[in-house]
Amino acid sequence: MALMDRFRAHPGHKHPDPATRLEFLEALPLDERELIAEVAREDAEARVRRAAVAKLLDPATLALVARDDADEGVRAQANTMLRDLALEAFEGCGESESLAAADALVDTKALSAVARSAPRESTALRALARVTDGHVLGSIARHAEHESVRRAAFERLGDPAEILSVALNSDFKDPTVGAVDRISDRAELEQIAARAKNKAASKRARTIVREMDERQAALDAETAAAAAAELAERPVESDPAERARAAEIEAAKQADETRVHEETAAREEAAARQRDQEAVAERDRVAAAQELAHKEAARRQARRAELSEQAAATAALDDVAAARRQFNVIRREWGGLGPAGADEAAVFAKYTEADAAFAARDTAAHEADQRARREALTRIQQLLGRIEPLASRTDLTLKAGERGLRDVRAALGTLPPLPSKRDHEDILKRLKAAQTALTPKVQELRDVAGWQRWANVGLQEQLCEKMEALASIEDPEEIARQVRDLQQQWKQAADVPRAQGEALWRRFKTAHDAAWSRCEAYFAAQAEARTGNLARKVALSDRAEALADSTSWVQTADEIKKLQAEWKTIGPVTRGQEKAIWERFRTACDRFFTRRHADLAERKTMWAENLAKKEALCVAAEALSGSTDWDATASEIRRLQNEWKSIGPVKKSRSEALWQRFRGACDQFFQRYAQRHDIARGERVAAREAICAELEELGQASTDDATPPVDLAAQVRALRGRWQQEIAARGVDRDRAAALDARFAAAFSGALTRWPAAFAGSDLDPDANRKKMEALVRRMEELAGSLAGGSGAGAAAVSPTTRLASMLKEALAANTIGGKVDEESKVRAANEEVRQAQAGWMRVGPVPDATRRPLADRFQRALRRIADATTPKARV
Repeated sequence: MALMDRFRAHPGHKHPDPATRLEFLEALPLDERELIAEVAREDAEARVRRAAVAKLLDPATLALVARDDADEGVRAQANTMLRDLALEAFEGCGESESLAAADALVDTKALSAVARSAPRESTALRALARVTDGHVLGSIARHAEHESVRRAAFERLGDPAEILSVALNSDFKDPTVGAVDRISDRAELEQIAARAKNKAASKRARTIVREMDERQAALDAETAAAAAAELAERPVESDPAERARAAEIEAAKQADETRVHEETAAREEAAARQRDQEAVAERDRVAAAQELAHKEAARRQARRAELSEQAAATAALDDVAAARRQFNVIRREWGGLGPAGADEAAVFAKYTEADAAFAARDTAAHEADQRARREALTRIQQLLGRIEPLASRTDLTLKAGERGLRDVRAALGTLPPLPSKRDHEDILKRLKAAQTALTPKVQELRDVAGWQRWANVGLQEQLCEKMEALASIEDPEEIARQVRDLQQQWKQAADVPRAQGEALWRRFKTAHDAAWSRCEAYFAAQAEARTGNLARKVALSDRAEALADSTSWVQTADEIKKLQAEWKTIGPVTRGQEKAIWERFRTACDRFFTRRHADLAERKTMWAENLAKKEALCVAAEALSGSTDWDATASEIRRLQNEWKSIGPVKKSRSEALWQRFRGACDQFFQRYAQRHDIARGERVAAREAICAELEELGQASTDDATPPVDLAAQVRALRGRWQQEIAARGVDRDRAAALDARFAAAFSGALTRWPAAFAGSDLDPDANRKKMEALVRRMEELAGSLAGGSGAGAAAVSPTTRLASMLKEALAANTIGGKVDEESKVRAANEEVRQAQAGWMRVGPVPDATRRPLADRFQRALRRIADATTPKARV
């Protein structure tokens, strides 16, 4: 019977398939609280219970689930729902649900969140009352949204560190100022004054520190004054004569005071008698007025006592509306009686207490009424939100339509008070419209359902015939397969009229039992085979668990894949064991592959890091491959190579290409490094050729144009300076250097010769340079002549002025005038003049070669003559 019962129609939440139950639960509306709570408490599947808990809005049931459910995920979901209910995160969640959720919470973190963020003050206070941790109390005191919650949390704080934290870190004035008032340490107060986030706390701390300073200053002043007074009160010694005179003066003073006192007493006695007479008359007048006032006061007092009793009785009335009307009359009369006297404190307190109690009750009743109206409006709006779309749904079922129509009729029959008349009219209009739209739809579905039930009778008769026809089949496997198919078809056609349904069900079940009995041997063999399959899968699970912790990743992965392939070849196992054995095998496999993936991910991370490092080295090597700073670059590339060796591996698919890239950059530099001298020589030759080409281009321009180029002298001077720098660098073979020198000289001379006026007045002026050379030549020839003596052709060629200058130099050299010239001093003076002439000759700018060569020959001959004249052999 139990097997067949599985093919009857089941309620959605009782279906044997968890996926079906989960689908049914997802479609279930939130107002089905009892059904959702039943699923949350009793369903066997944890995921179904967790889904039910996510739709459950009942704090009491959530508390039971959070405490008793066996699944940690379900308990966590229940705690989350309790927290959200306490925070009123769901539409339609009222104060009662919020307070109940706060009472059910046990997690300190959730309680802290509710105390800090709950929209209702009462809920936040309820959550705060259940918090005991000092640090959490400090957090609530600093950050709670409601002032009363912050104040209550702060009042429960006892830890000085938390109090200081509140004073320093809270943005709200009330807890920070209170925290400052509870701190007495001066250093902490100064810290608050300097660092507190709230300005009021900083100001209060500075005030307290200032008051402490003022009190200390006052205490110091009082101490100093007391010391001065003590010194002033000390007796001063005097002689006997002075003491006697002082005694006489004191006695006379006392006699005068006695006389004045007696005269004053007499005058006061006379005045007193006069006042007594006047007072008697006044007392008689006042007594009459007071008696009248006392009677009026007694009447008012008696009436106030009566009103206080009436107020107390009225405040206790169950009918709040009637109590409100009576209390308004009592309040008006009480106000007309004036203020109560001091002896009416009890009456006034009784009236005040009754007034406050009724005011609180009236306010609560008004709030409750408004809240009830809002909640009623929310419930009806939710109902309409669920029902209004039903009429337009093409997949509407009869059950859903009838339930919706029933809910609409119930709402119309018991429409509660709503917040406003406009809300009432709008809701009434929408309910009637929904009823009008849904009624024909439901009637149509009822007609369709009636026809369907009638049609299902024929289908069930056919299914009964098919089940009875199985008696002619011999193959038990085929019988079992067809039985299952017929059972599934019967389930789909289960809705028939009750009169025919019972008879058809008995007929179908009788045929089913007869067919099923013929399959028992087949099922026994199946059970035996399933038992064997279970044993094989257990063995595979044992092997998989033994391999789950292996670190031989490739080999073990292949073995586990073989186990998985073998698992697929094994048939089904004993019913009820499928999930457990599969979970065991899958868990073992997943554990290995999870570890493998984690290791692979770690290695990929390492490969990626190494790849980034090596790519950076490639970029650095490529940047250095064209450098000409040979030694420094060679050292840096060797360092990069050593660093490359210290970096770990990268992904195999990238390793070779990356190595070839790095190696190519290094080889490119070292090939250039081996040829560095030839490269440098070529660069220097190229630099000189470039200078010659530029100078030749200037000469060509000078030849073609009628006027010289702009700044010709500056350009030629710059090229000459660059040429001299290149010559100083050397590094060019002799033949090539000579050819380039000749080429430069020809180009340079051509430019000077073509446009000598362009260089006039500069250091490149050929005529000025020629004159400088001629002057140096004459100077050396004169010096040579003077050294050779005053006779001969050389002496005759020397002018008198030159001879006089030579004599003066010789005299100065010998430190005498007219004395004998020191030969050594003369030689030194001559050599110094030669050195200066040679330096001046080197500084002379360019001169055409035809002019320069004769002058150079004369200059060299004069230098040789001077050298010959100054040698020791020549002087002997």
